[in-house]
Amino acid sequence: MNWKLPNQLTVGRLLLAGVFFVLLALYQLPPTERGYLLNLCFVLFIIGGISDVLDGYLARRWKVTSAFGRIADPFVDKVLVCGAFALLAGSNFVFNGRQGRFETQLPAWLTGGMASGVQGWMVVVVVAREFIVSGIRGYSEAQGKRFPATAWGKLKMFTQSFAICTVLFQLANLSQPERPWAVVLKLSAVWVSLIATVVSGLAYINKARRLMAAEE
Repeated sequence: MNWKLPNQLTVGRLLLAGVFFVLLALYQLPPTERGYLLNLCFVLFIIGGISDVLDGYLARRWKVTSAFGRIADPFVDKVLVCGAFALLAGSNFVFNGRQGRFETQLPAWLTGGMASGVQGWMVVVVVAREFIVSGIRGYSEAQGKRFPATAWGKLKMFTQSFAICTVLFQLANLSQPERPWAVVLKLSAVWVSLIATVVSGLAYINKARRLMAAEE
């Protein structure tokens, strides 16, 4: 039974991601009364994060790591995070004239006209980074070289998760009436996560370059 539980948690997190995506896609900005959907998404994302930590902890504690877990666990993480960013950049999060004066008067490059603060090009950066790093890791492991997550990779995951939670909570609970400090926190979290994404990607590329140079 011990060897099954971590994998069951991973599969459960994938199913949870599906529910999360549906609820996020159904959300509409005010004046519609659908803030509860974002609160549900917030709770689901937190549960997903806890299950991610728990399945990794149990697998290590019980020494029941498996090929399925090594592949599925990071895959589900990427699905949840990339999917969340993609949906937060969707048309249902475009400014509709109901936002507060402070947010709508911010520079266009800062918000991109998005109440979530997540712009389409940011999603491209996030997804591209995952493809590049996954490709590098796959190549390295095919050559018999371990390519574990770095501190930058873990920081990237934390900042992305924090940004998603901050966006969900701010839009659901702190946007009507407008609270400028919450808007600043939301946008800061999004941009910091983007910077961490780029820097961690470059760190992995540099690490791969050193490994390849050592082979020559």
